[in-house]
Amino acid sequence: MTVTVALLGVGADSTNSAPTPPVYQNQHFEYIPIPESRGREGTIEEKTYGNTDLRHQSDSIADYLEYIQPREQESPKITGDELAQWPLHHDPNLDEFTYGETSGRSAYLSVLRNLNEGDVVAFYTGLKNKTHDYTHRYIIGYFTVDTIVDFQSLSEPTETQFSNLSEAKREAIMNDHKENAHAKRFFATGKITSGDGLVIVDGRDPGGRLDKTFRISEHRGGGHHYLTDELEEVFEPEQGGNPERNAYLGGIKKAHQLKIPSDEFIDFIESF
Repeated sequence: MTVTVALLGVGADSTNSAPTPPVYQNQHFEYIPIPESRGREGTIEEKTYGNTDLRHQSDSIADYLEYIQPREQESPKITGDELAQWPLHHDPNLDEFTYGETSGRSAYLSVLRNLNEGDVVAFYTGLKNKTHDYTHRYIIGYFTVDTIVDFQSLSEPTETQFSNLSEAKREAIMNDHKENAHAKRFFATGKITSGDGLVIVDGRDPGGRLDKTFRISEHRGGGHHYLTDELEEVFEPEQGGNPERNAYLGGIKKAHQLKIPSDEFIDFIESF
């Protein structure tokens, strides 16, 4: 069986917060999760921007941010005490090795559904240092796949969707993933994405948030980023769109499936 790596874009960026999280000269970095779209009523998550500290500054995330915009352009910018009390969408959770994605990003679901036990899920985000006028894309962590749960095709005991189960069974399944951000949404609202469009991937070692990050993108103007030539050769992303262009990393962050074996990918990442 060929093992693969899913390379997925995550984290706060210019569509939902400002300023961009920093990467420092020594390659330490700050990772800032996106805001929960519905605030306190939409999750039981206890982490907020005000009670979650930056890793390399003696401030909270709320002290660093000027504003958040949980529903992007659909809502006003949130600042001050309201920002500090706003819950994080803590996804991925690299302490507990869990990540979820919904049908709102169908391309991400497709990549996750193609994974197998022993594959790797790696996460990149947009960061900015003082020497550039624009952001770049950086890998910030990963974990090894243990289990994949597709809520549109559960085995309970025959294949069924999550919404077809009894309330007790739905709660039991979510309790198995209680540290996942989408389970925390469920416990607050009793619902998941319309059409049961949710995939949760739980992981195991090796994995975790990196101590130091490294850049994977080159900038080609207009806010567009692509995988560097060197990493295009090393990672071997499956081609999509224009085969003569390197893997596209945004603007809007794209999901990619890499052909590099998972053990080689981990060795490469940890060598930095």
